[in-house]
Amino acid sequence: MHLTYDQLATRDRAYRRNFFNTLPGPRGVHLIGTKGHRGTENLGVFSSVVHLGASPGLLGFHLRPLTVPRHTYHHLKAQGWFTLNTLHPTILEQAHQTSANYSLEVSEFAAVGLTPEYSAQCKAPYVKESSVRIGLTFEEEHHIRANDTYFIVGRIQEVFVPDGAVDERGHIDHATLDTLAVAGLDTYYRPGDATVLPYARP
Repeated sequence: MHLTYDQLATRDRAYRRNFFNTLPGPRGVHLIGTKGHRGTENLGVFSSVVHLGASPGLLGFHLRPLTVPRHTYHHLKAQGWFTLNTLHPTILEQAHQTSANYSLEVSEFAAVGLTPEYSAQCKAPYVKESSVRIGLTFEEEHHIRANDTYFIVGRIQEVFVPDGAVDERGHIDHATLDTLAVAGLDTYYRPGDATVLPYARP
């Protein structure tokens, strides 16, 4: 099959969204936790987290245009902190449901049944049920003019991983931890297995 962009552009919006989202293949998926200045805890599922460097430890993620309120963006800019939390089969449905468009005053933690947890240092909530939890401070942002989106850079301040999950080389054993990956907006992968969930709505 050979497809040009012009051919793909004639497809309906849902087809194009699914095609271009799954095109890169399975990738990491995380729950990003933030807290608003009024105390509301926010949680959203993101599939765009990338490693940017180890000295200092930097991670980044992609945000859609700010033409509508983006709770994650506004909270992390206000507080300066956010968390990244890995997904696992035991919390998959709750994690996927956070992609629904909840109103600002609603905590996704409460709405989907996940537990917020705080450390002494981090001002943003972690997901207690997640195996790998990363606390970051906001470092910088980059406006991508081609489609009016934003790339957010965070500096790693602390990490929580289960005992025995890191080998002597520093590798985290995500297979043993059953860490999930995702392709597109709704297809989640584990080794040899995939789970497809319906489009989430409140």
